[in-house]
Amino acid sequence: MGEQRDEVRELIYLDWERVRSVAGQLGVATGDDDLAREGVFGDLERKLSERGALPIDEAFDFGNWKAENFKDGQFVIARGAVRMLDYKFLSASLSGLPAVLRKMSKMEMESLRNSEQGRRMSKTQLQQRSQENQVAIAKVEEFKFDELGSVVQGQYGDLVRVKVRPSEKEPLAILVGSAYSRCFTDTPAAMSQKYGIEVNAGWTVVGQLNMPNLASPPAPMPVGNQMEDSFEQIAILMNNAFKVANGPTWPAVSMTVIGIYRSV
Repeated sequence: MGEQRDEVRELIYLDWERVRSVAGQLGVATGDDDLAREGVFGDLERKLSERGALPIDEAFDFGNWKAENFKDGQFVIARGAVRMLDYKFLSASLSGLPAVLRKMSKMEMESLRNSEQGRRMSKTQLQQRSQENQVAIAKVEEFKFDELGSVVQGQYGDLVRVKVRPSEKEPLAILVGSAYSRCFTDTPAAMSQKYGIEVNAGWTVVGQLNMPNLASPPAPMPVGNQMEDSFEQIAILMNNAFKVANGPTWPAVSMTVIGIYRSV
């Protein structure tokens, strides 16, 4: 159990398996109930700070935002605007957008016809307004959100994209990570209603940097088995494709999200 503190935290994300693993290695006592987990996370963050976890916030010297100054596996404690994008939830919501727009258009036209403005409009003008709505809906349907949802599901699955912008003055200096949907305390719908896609209210993200060795990209390791070696080549090609589709590029920095909270 963590030490008693005056600070109250609203914890919205916790990768408990990762927290427990790191805490155990650093000698932080762990427990399994929800209250104990929050205490363990607080103790772990304090321990990481003592061991030199990198604070990144408005006060950070962005002149040092250079790739050589970030280390693979380095722990960071970042504060700033936090954007949470659940692409699976968003794509599912968008798939129902045309039906919502059609219903709204119908309600709008009924309300217009019964209004003073509508009574002053000719039948031709009312028809034109209705046709304009239908054209707008047709343009939305052209996006084929169902197909988009399938692509999104294949690339992101049950992951939520988390982006942290420590300073509005440095819009390109951002941290980008993927968080497991199951580790959030709220459902995607609840998160969307409560916070929207971005919150800028003193949130803290504890994470671990991923700094790949770009100078040594994956190369084949042939074993002499033609089938296995062929599959390995395909895996390398897919890996490169996934990096292009999903991987952040400098000056954005990739991270693994461990916890997200705000102090209240």
